[in-house]
Amino acid sequence: MVAEQLGSICDGGQKLEGVFMVETTQGIVLHYNRYNDDSAIVVIFTLSHGSLPFKVRDRRQQRKGGLHITLLRPLNIVELVFDFRPSASLQKIQELHLAHCYTSLPYHPIKETVALFLSEFLHGALRSEIQNAELYHYLQYSLQWLDAANEGLANFHVAFLIRLTHYLGFWPNIKDKESLPYFDLRDSIVTYTEPPHSSFLKGEEAAILPKLLRMNLRNMHKFRLTRQQRTRILDVLTLYYQLHVPEFRNLRSLSVLREVLA
Repeated sequence: MVAEQLGSICDGGQKLEGVFMVETTQGIVLHYNRYNDDSAIVVIFTLSHGSLPFKVRDRRQQRKGGLHITLLRPLNIVELVFDFRPSASLQKIQELHLAHCYTSLPYHPIKETVALFLSEFLHGALRSEIQNAELYHYLQYSLQWLDAANEGLANFHVAFLIRLTHYLGFWPNIKDKESLPYFDLRDSIVTYTEPPHSSFLKGEEAAILPKLLRMNLRNMHKFRLTRQQRTRILDVLTLYYQLHVPEFRNLRSLSVLREVLA
């Protein structure tokens, strides 16, 4: 049976019965996909084990049993109790609670669109990511910052994705004031001759890279970027991730993000 909390879902959670060797950890919901009429596959980036897929029974409206879909909203920060089985293709959740209740992220049109884009992006970028506490805390801090922010959101996704490369191990290998004739996106290095492929930056685009690498959540409002510049930066960042993350797919939400931020 499911122990339901009747008040606000932010103040409680749900518990699924079972007798196993279990562990408790925090996680960030990355992806939710219906499996059949009453089940779904949920990918959660956990603090203890990195990205893990879970098979859950979901509950909509008055259906009994399972987890309420509100708890499984992408980018929710949750606390979960589960029976971790390394050889299993799908894990099973025993308890799930919200660890942080957003105050504006699900309700603000721009924030909601950014969150939709980031959840799809992270689902692809973290698909094979193992336990990484620094990465987890960076994600959690960034999402809570976005939820609390009142203005200056236009550059959030740019700053977030640039800093994320540090935690994933492919931060661009350049010095702060280094002259950049060419920047090879495949090898992530500065070159003084044109690379033998098309994945590189040159001219003004290469020259602006050291400045962009100084962007973070605290100073991003100082970067005055045009719509065209922001679109180009996002295209380059997406390509950069595709070159460094195996099986990183094209993003369906990218066009929606561009339209909302236009």
